[in-house]
Amino acid sequence: MDYPSPSIENVVQQQEQAKVMQFLSLFNEIDKHFDKILKTEVFLPYNDKIKRIIEGKYPISRFLKIYQNDLKYFGELRNHISHGLKVDEYLYAIPTQRAIDRLSDLVEKIIEPPLCIDHFRKEVFGVQYTDLLKNILDGMKDNGYTHVPVYSGEKFLWVITESWILQRLSSHMLDENFIDLRKVRIEHLYISTSSKDYLFVSAHTNIYQADEIFTQRKKRGRGLGAMFITEHGTSVEKIIGMISGNDVALIDDFVI
Repeated sequence: MDYPSPSIENVVQQQEQAKVMQFLSLFNEIDKHFDKILKTEVFLPYNDKIKRIIEGKYPISRFLKIYQNDLKYFGELRNHISHGLKVDEYLYAIPTQRAIDRLSDLVEKIIEPPLCIDHFRKEVFGVQYTDLLKNILDGMKDNGYTHVPVYSGEKFLWVITESWILQRLSSHMLDENFIDLRKVRIEHLYISTSSKDYLFVSAHTNIYQADEIFTQRKKRGRGLGAMFITEHGTSVEKIIGMISGNDVALIDDFVI
């Protein structure tokens, strides 16, 4: 038996309904995730949820602050769709495929924020307090290192930076206290930990939180040169990753 082929109008309606259902499903994922973050069982308007998360210190606070206009716009689109369905079950607003793709991207980034450790895990070059400065300089030059952790055995002491080395050597030269770089060790140079341009973060820190840390340090006029990643964000643990100031552009690729 031959069945009549569906009319073009019916096909279009089915496609529109599919887009609406996909859009609403994605939107509900975000809305429910906001409830989970805020741990609230009482009703809150969608825009109020966004506001509370932005003003709080949540893993996605930074991301929502940047993209709040996009999220609010999709909230308005959801309302137009839902109100039309409630009035006479007719679709007055149909999301485009571009809107669906954009919302899908936001869902992914909100529900599973990319972690720093997933993109910046690496073996970090570290040295001992008694190591020759010449060998360290060679390592920094050959590998482009700007921040090198210094240890005494397994105990973390501080971080050598290019500026620290320049200051130490310049100080000796100005005092006409010339030193033989072939023999000098780190322990022979003055140690100062008063001005730190590095910090430790946990492996659970996400890209948006890292971006916020770099941004706030810059606003306070205290630039951040390196962010060392350990399992729980303490200096007594093994360093399993690092984000240098030069990596900020890579972070921007995620955020922007």
